[in-house]
Amino acid sequence: MIFRTLYSRLALTLFILLCLVGLILNQLIQQSSDMYQKEVSQKLNRHLAANIAQDQPLILDQQQINREALDDLFDQLMVINPSIEIYLLDLNGKIIAFSAPQGKVMRTNVDLQPVEQFLRQQGNLPIEGDDPRDTGGRKVFSAAKIANIDGTQGYLYIVLGGEKYDDIVQLLRNSYILDSALFVLLVSLATALLCGMIIFALLTRRLRRLGGTMRKYIGIDGDFDRSVRFPGNRSVKDEVDELGHQFNAMAETINQQIDELQRMDGIRREMVANVSHDLRTPLTTMRGYLETLLLKKDELSAEEQDHYLQTALLHSQRLGYLVEELFELARLDSCESVVYSEPFSMGELAQDVAQSFQLRAEQKSIRLDVNLNQQVPLVYGDIGMIQRVLENLIENGLRHTPVGGRVSINVDLDSTNVVVRVADSGCGIPPQDVSRIFERFYQQNKNDSDSHSAGLGLAIVKRILELHGSVIKVRSQLNQGTTFTFELGAGGTA
Repeated sequence: MIFRTLYSRLALTLFILLCLVGLILNQLIQQSSDMYQKEVSQKLNRHLAANIAQDQPLILDQQQINREALDDLFDQLMVINPSIEIYLLDLNGKIIAFSAPQGKVMRTNVDLQPVEQFLRQQGNLPIEGDDPRDTGGRKVFSAAKIANIDGTQGYLYIVLGGEKYDDIVQLLRNSYILDSALFVLLVSLATALLCGMIIFALLTRRLRRLGGTMRKYIGIDGDFDRSVRFPGNRSVKDEVDELGHQFNAMAETINQQIDELQRMDGIRREMVANVSHDLRTPLTTMRGYLETLLLKKDELSAEEQDHYLQTALLHSQRLGYLVEELFELARLDSCESVVYSEPFSMGELAQDVAQSFQLRAEQKSIRLDVNLNQQVPLVYGDIGMIQRVLENLIENGLRHTPVGGRVSINVDLDSTNVVVRVADSGCGIPPQDVSRIFERFYQQNKNDSDSHSAGLGLAIVKRILELHGSVIKVRSQLNQGTTFTFELGAGGTA
């Protein structure tokens, strides 16, 4: 369509408005000109009827019309000013004599209210009265009372713009002067339209530039040019600049989201590769042992068969543990907040979890301690999730602590938060790997034969604490140990 752009719609609106203004001005000028001509004519001839009525008697005694004087008056005025028409009215407004040709007069009476208003000089001029030649027309006039010794005998009613006057006015309306005035008006409106279109073009130029910037940002076939920005005008702060600022902010947000999507896509690819590897390894091992057991069952001793079955079972347990952690991590990723929250004692929970790992610690000759501050209040959160956090951290500490080492759990109070520290005296983490230990499937020792290590434990810890509005911090030194720290808000008094 032609008028799809803002500029074309503004130009069309301006054109329509100027046409309406032109029509209104044309009507206003013509009406004002007519009213001005009537006002001037009535003011100039205001006393015409009074002067004529004083010069000679037009109505004699007993309502007798002075025909001789009236005919003489008609002849003189027709020569001097043929555009006027003279009517003689009785006291009721009935027309008893007139200067117009026979058959031209269409009225028999004239309304005397405008005549009385004119004689009393009330109201602003022009004052219009009935036109005897038109049953519905009105004209400006001059009027005077005709009186003698017996009082008022009637009225002299002079129509100042008669039929000939109307013909002259109509002729003037078609004259060169009015045509020139109309031409000047049209030229003025056209000039105003042209200037308005130029101004609109200048005003919408920055909008077009903003539209071009957006199209360039999107590119062809969705090929983003992420560096494109709208050059805002620092000296002018209007709606266009505000819109451009919002576009720049939106572009920055989109770029960040694209970067995040690309990063997540990379993580997804890496996760798929790691999952494939971690699934394939136990499956391949299980398949090899089971095939060997099936093919050589008659050649293997009972001890060897039992060893093969135990190894296959161990790998199946590792596989099940990996799948369980994947499902748990997926469930945590789908959560936006903690579903079940309640106040509980962090000290009691830490003791219970440590007690469940005590046997495993003793088997590895590792000392497992719990240190509690008795003034610690209750914390608010999901007790099942926080239990999983402690389990994963303690299991991680036991895995990396050598025989004769130590793993400790400390629960203390810092201002209004409860601080939990899980420390071990293990091998520590290399500085270059500290920032990666919470990545999914990351394992410091890829050749670790621990059946329960899939590189998801610390990722689960990080996600659970994020749902609780907390963060996990780590401090580690090689061959000296590692300490994990997190905080939870207090939920009541212990």
